Amino acid sequence: MSQSDRRFEVAEAAWRVIVREGLDHTSIRAIAQELGCTTGVVTHHFRDKQELILFALNQVTQRLLTIMQAEASQPLGVDRLVAMLSAFLPLDAERQDLLKVWLAFLGYAIGRESLLVEHQKYANCLRELIIQELKALQADQFLRSDLDPAMEANVLLALVNGISLDSLIQAKSLSSKQQKFTLWQYVSGLSATSQETRPLN
Repeated sequence: MSQSDRRFEVAEAAWRVIVREGLDHTSIRAIAQELGCTTGVVTHHFRDKQELILFALNQVTQRLLTIMQAEASQPLGVDRLVAMLSAFLPLDAERQDLLKVWLAFLGYAIGRESLLVEHQKYANCLRELIIQELKALQADQFLRSDLDPAMEANVLLALVNGISLDSLIQAKSLSSKQQKFTLWQYVSGLSATSQETRPLN
């Protein structure tokens, strides 16, 4: 096994521990136990817990980008924007794990300025992708010309982040269909054409 493969294997083990136990209980020892190896194997690839956690955050960002870029292969339009933004919604097991790791990192980073800066850097990368999509939609007259893409990207991310957080804290949260419909309903209101209410299906 190459060094790169082993590093990803260690990161995947860290991912499982974070999802299952949270960052407070994620330690070099816990990750080694997850892998069935010594702590030396883990520290050979990651100097300390912070370096490993940053790597896990990068993996979250890359997975979200992969989902969004796959959806971007659809024809340009409002439905494509909704599909890209749906990457942030916990609609399946993979995205539920992404959400848990993302939120665990954010909670851990509060009070740790260097980690917050890293979190903001990755978040901005995702935000820029949404801004570019909004600009393309606006240029092709799918969206209203009076919209500010940068501000609207913030609003859209706040919406999907809020829906995602709600899914974790509410006993009776929105179903997957309701989550997607709520997002579609808001995005359709940005359309340059008349809006319709799309039924749940």
